[in-house]
Amino acid sequence: MYQEDGRLRYIEGVDNGDAPAHDGTFEVKQDILVSKFKKFVREFSYNTHNGQTAITSLKYRAQFMENCEEENYRLEVSLNDFSTDSEDGTILHHNLVNRPTEFVKLCEGALQDLYREFFHQDEDMPQKVPLMQLAFKTDANLDGTLGSTKPKMIRDLTSDQVEKLVVIQGIVASVKTPRDKVRKVVLKCSNCENVEEVTVETGFTAAHIPSSCKGNALRAGQMEKCPPNSFVAVGDLCEYAVDQSIRLQELPEHVPVGEMPRSIELCAQMYDVDRCTPGTRLTCIGVFCATEKAAGDKLTRGRNQGTNTVKYSYIQVLGLQLEQGDQSQGALKISTDEEEYFDKISKDPSIREMIFQSIAPAICASEKDSISQVKRAIACQLFGGSRKHLPSGNRLRGDINVLLLGDPGTAKSQFLKFAKQVAPIAVYTSGKGSSAAGLTAAVVKDGTGFTLEGGAMVLADNGLVCIDEFDKMDEKDRVAIHEAMEQQTISIAKAGMTVMLNTRCSVLAAANPRFGSYDDLSNTADQMDFQTTILSRFDMMFLVKDVRDPERDYRLAKHLVSLHSGAQTEEHKVPLSTQQLRKYIAYCRTKCSPRITSEGAEVLKNHYVTIRKAMKSEKATIPITVRQLEAIVRIAESLAKMELKQDADVSHVEEALRLFTVSTLDSANRDRNGVGIDVLSEEDKKELLEAEEAIRRLVPRGGRKNKFLLEQQLVSLGGVAEQTARRAIHLMTRRGELEEKNNNTLKRTE
Repeated sequence: MYQEDGRLRYIEGVDNGDAPAHDGTFEVKQDILVSKFKKFVREFSYNTHNGQTAITSLKYRAQFMENCEEENYRLEVSLNDFSTDSEDGTILHHNLVNRPTEFVKLCEGALQDLYREFFHQDEDMPQKVPLMQLAFKTDANLDGTLGSTKPKMIRDLTSDQVEKLVVIQGIVASVKTPRDKVRKVVLKCSNCENVEEVTVETGFTAAHIPSSCKGNALRAGQMEKCPPNSFVAVGDLCEYAVDQSIRLQELPEHVPVGEMPRSIELCAQMYDVDRCTPGTRLTCIGVFCATEKAAGDKLTRGRNQGTNTVKYSYIQVLGLQLEQGDQSQGALKISTDEEEYFDKISKDPSIREMIFQSIAPAICASEKDSISQVKRAIACQLFGGSRKHLPSGNRLRGDINVLLLGDPGTAKSQFLKFAKQVAPIAVYTSGKGSSAAGLTAAVVKDGTGFTLEGGAMVLADNGLVCIDEFDKMDEKDRVAIHEAMEQQTISIAKAGMTVMLNTRCSVLAAANPRFGSYDDLSNTADQMDFQTTILSRFDMMFLVKDVRDPERDYRLAKHLVSLHSGAQTEEHKVPLSTQQLRKYIAYCRTKCSPRITSEGAEVLKNHYVTIRKAMKSEKATIPITVRQLEAIVRIAESLAKMELKQDADVSHVEEALRLFTVSTLDSANRDRNGVGIDVLSEEDKKELLEAEEAIRRLVPRGGRKNKFLLEQQLVSLGGVAEQTARRAIHLMTRRGELEEKNNNTLKRTE
C-alpha cells in the first residue's frame, strides 16, 4: 500500500525486486496474474499513421472506457495481442490457454477493479459495479487461408482438451430461447437471519446450497443450533445474467466422406446471446468443459451408488465471430492484393467469357446441344441480381432460380456438384431424400419445450440450394418451398410459435421428364410432371437433350477418355480456378448492386409486350407472366455484376433476353413454331419438308388414312426416316393440316 496525492492504493502481489515472476513454467500466483492483466489493459498501445504523424493509442483502455460509458460492460481482446515478444504477454497467453476458467474469472474481477479506478468519481455511472464480460477474438477464417490460429474440427475435440482454450468453426443448427441464470445467490437463514452469498460458475453448472447454518455472529447471547436446510434464497438481492444454448454443427465441407456431421452444444452468455440464427457460420473461442449429464445431477442411488463418471461435454463461449452475418460473400475473406486483381480483371472486355469458360470445365459443350447455354445460366445464378427493398417494406428478390429438365446422362448432377463447390455458401440435397421439414424448418420437442431447427434452405441463406432428382419429390413437399422460392421466407405457426425465417437463396434443380427421357413427338406439358405454380418460379428452364450426332459423340468420347486417362492438354486449362472464381463471386456480390438503365428498360418493355402477344394465341405449357419479366431484369443485373458495373445497359438486356429465349421460351415453344429457337439443322429441315410433301401426295384433301399405315408408306415408298415421318405427321397435326379421327386415322383438311 502506498500514498500518492492523498490517495491510498494497493499493489497486487509481493514486490520481489528483480526476481523472475515465474519459475520457467509460466505458472504464477493469482494476484500477480491480475496485476499483469491490469497493466496490459492500461498500457497496451498501437501506432496509427495520420499523414506524416504517428499517433500512439491505448487500444484496450480506450475501448473499455468507451464501452462502459455506453453501458456495454464488455472488453474484447485479440489473441494475437498476447504477443510472445514480452514476458507478460507470454505469461497471460499461457494461463489463458491452459487455465482459461480460472484466468477469465480473475480477469473479469480485474475489470471490475479497473471500473472502480476509472469511474469512481463519475456521478453519472452506477455506484454498484456491474458484472463484466471478457471476450476474445481470433484472426482465423473459415476458408483456412488466413489467420495465425488453426481452428480445430468438432470431431477432433478429445479428452486432452478438457478445461483448455479451443477455437472451433461450424454452422448453427438450432438456437434455444435465452434464459436468466443466477450468478450470485443471496441466502438467508429462516431461523437466525444469517445471510450468506454463493457464487455460481458460468456454464451448465448449479449452485450448491449449504445444508447447515453456522449461526449469526452479530446476534448476542447463546442461540440454539439452526435446523438443517434452513436457508431461503432472497430473489431481490441475487444477481442474474442471461445465457443461451446453441447447437453448433460441422461445416458441410469439413465432414469426411461417409460420415455423419457432428455437433456440440455452446453456452453463450451476456452480450453473446441472440447474436446468431440457424444457418449462421461462425468461429467460436471457448473453454471445452465436461460436466454432469444435467445441471446439479445428484449421486446415483441403489447398487450403483457413486458419482456419475460419464460427463456431458460442451463449449463455454468466450467469443463469437460471425463469418456470415448479412454479407453475401459468406465466410470468405479477400485480401487487398486479391481485390486489386479482381478490379483489374473486371475491366477486361472478355471477363464474361472467362467466367463462362471456368464454369464446369470438365463438362464438354457442343453447338448441337444446350450445355454452353446452361453454363452461362449457372454463371448468372452464382452472381445473382440485385435485391431491392421498397419504401412500403416489401422486397424484391435478386436470386435467380434455374431448372434443368432432360435426359439421363447429360451431366445435370455434375452441374449441381460444381455449383455447390464454387458457391460461397451452398447446400446439396436430393429430392427423394428430402422432406418439407428438412428443406424449410422443423419444430422439435426437447426436454424444456419446443425449439426450431432450420432446414437446407435456411442454412443456405445468402447462398445456393442444389436439389437433385427434383421430380422424385412428393407433391406436398414440393409445395412447401413455394413461399421460400418467391417471397424468400419460411412462415411457421406450430406449437405456439409464429416464426418467419429468411431463405434468401437461389435454387438450382435438376429433374427428368415424366417417362425418363424426353420425347420430341410428345407434348412438353405431358412430359413435365410439375404444376404451373412451381414452374413460374424458375427464371430459366432448360430442356437438356441427349443429341445423337456422330461429330458431337466423337468429341465427347475423346474428352471423356482424356479425363479418365489424365491426359489433360493445354486447351483444358481454365482462365479462373475454382477458388479464384469462388472469391470473385463473393467480391462481386458484396461490392456491386447494379440497376437497369432507362434505355435497357425501354428495350425490355418492347420485347416483353411482343412475347406476351405471341404467347396469347395458344395456351402455353410454361406461363409467361410478370415473374418472367423480373427474371430478365435479374439476369441482366447479374451480367453487369460480372463486370463490376453499377448499370445494366442495353447490351446486358439483349444478352439476358437471348438467354431467356434459349431457355424458358424455347421450353414453352418446343411444341410449335413460336418465339423460341429452332433446334433443327438445315439438312433436317429439308428432309422434313420433303416428308410433308410426300404426305400431301399420299393423302388427298378431305381423304382419310390410317396413321400407322401412312408412316409405313412414307418409310418404304418415300425413303423417309421413321423419326422424320413421325415428326412431319406431328407438326402437320399441330398446324391443323391433319385432324385426328377415330380408329387411329388421319383426315386431311379441305
